[in-house]
Amino acid sequence: MLIHEAFNETLKRYRIGGRALAQAAEVSESLVSQFRHGKTGVTDEMLDKLLQGMQQIAPGSRKYFCSLVAGEPAGVTTVEKIIEAISEDEIPDLLMAIAQRWRATENKVLQAS
Repeated sequence: MLIHEAFNETLKRYRIGGRALAQAAEVSESLVSQFRHGKTGVTDEMLDKLLQGMQQIAPGSRKYFCSLVAGEPAGVTTVEKIIEAISEDEIPDLLMAIAQRWRATENKVLQAS
């Protein structure tokens, strides 16, 4: 799998929007869009920023991306395993990701009503 394909697959799996990632990574939305669709490459530094932003939004997404690039199965990670594996410094990021996901889900329910 090509890097941009793994990147796009990861964004889809973790439901990470291009705008949110661009803000978290401090890059332009067009860069995210062009890279995810294979229209442009990125430098090592830019890829690192994108992966850090991705991880900030959805903990575990960077590991999933790397497993796709390596051609290894990502494996299923349970919530309990994630909680056990994170450091104390990562707990606030995890809670923020949960809150953002919950808010997004709640908004969809309200819009459907």
